[in-house]
Amino acid sequence: MIAKIDSEKCIGCGVCVRTCPLDTIRLSEAGQAKIAYPEDCMTCFACEMVCPVGAIYVHPFKEILPRTLSNMY
Repeated sequence: MIAKIDSEKCIGCGVCVRTCPLDTIRLSEAGQAKIAYPEDCMTCFACEMVCPVGAIYVHPFKEILPRTLSNMY
């Protein structure tokens, strides 16, 4: 899941916004990237990889899923 966008590093280029397949990131009125819909992040790392200044950190796990019958055996 997208965990953080460093506002001190972000230059507002919008590459992450255009790259995100699920519209998770938006540009704020101040012209910086912000996490608009964190729960929609599919942890694809596309935004983190294209950020030219390394302002985005995607946590490697979307969430810890509960055990289900299919993964217990």
